[in-house]
Amino acid sequence: MNSKWRSLLLVFLASGIFFAIFVGGSYLFFMKRMDGNTTASSKGMFKSEGVGVLELSGVIMDSKKTLKSLRRFEENPNVKALVVRINSPGGAVAPSQEIYEAIKHFPKPKVASMSSVAASGGYYVAVATDKIFANAGTITGSIGVIMEFANLEKLYEWAKIKRFSIKTGKFKDSGAEYREMREEERALLQGMVDDVLLQFKSAVAEGRKMTLDEVTPLADGRIFSGSQAQKAKLVDVLGGIDDAIAEAGKLGGITGRPKVIAEKKEKKGILEMVQDLTREDDDESAESRSQNHLVSSLQKAVGLEKMSSMLEPGVYWIWKGAL
Repeated sequence: MNSKWRSLLLVFLASGIFFAIFVGGSYLFFMKRMDGNTTASSKGMFKSEGVGVLELSGVIMDSKKTLKSLRRFEENPNVKALVVRINSPGGAVAPSQEIYEAIKHFPKPKVASMSSVAASGGYYVAVATDKIFANAGTITGSIGVIMEFANLEKLYEWAKIKRFSIKTGKFKDSGAEYREMREEERALLQGMVDDVLLQFKSAVAEGRKMTLDEVTPLADGRIFSGSQAQKAKLVDVLGGIDDAIAEAGKLGGITGRPKVIAEKKEKKGILEMVQDLTREDDDESAESRSQNHLVSSLQKAVGLEKMSSMLEPGVYWIWKGAL
């Protein structure tokens, strides 16, 4: 065989190997995407019925990802029931309410499974489900509302900075960090906090089939162990995640041990992660960024970096002991 034919044969063999690798890789990629037993969004023809598991972890500051996962579980015909696995001390009120409403109106049976902590906003989310499981040592409860303000007046004096505001009404700068809060402002904000507490208590009363009078003594911010919460009717069953999945399977009409259908994890490339890290917030003005930088710099100068979470404005359903 001359060199010309040998070269052609090598090219042919190399092309065949490349084609085989391409076809095999494409097949594996396709089958992974179509795997209906592992992701909430799968819609392949080889699926089997199971229980969706939604993870709610950490401080609740945003609801978008959780709501997106809930929609996927709802749209997946293989998901016959849902377990909401909660490991959260709570967080901001508004996103907690959005998650609560979405779970409450989720059209399939739903069960809450409490991990280490399911307190305040974390507990609020749990009462939207049909049944609540907790471990005996779970920390839960903390039914209450908190707003935090910092008075940095002395700090500004130390830094020789004077801040002031031009406003349209006497309450417009309520909670400003550069002066002491007035009593009438404190009363105004307390009234708002009390109203948000009533919203929390009403949700607990509805979800736990209790009266407001029964909930009120429990709604002073105190925390409970899982076993204490069960005695107080805040929890239904003492058990772990496997118990919750088994119960959800029964409620969803699944016979035998139900399969677990986990959330679809969105994977980002290196370029996307770099863009997320470097992207400026489009809704934040340059002036606002400069003021935040000023406060952060002052905190760092006197060793108060950890105060940043306290200075974020908002109403919170959160257990501070977990932070």
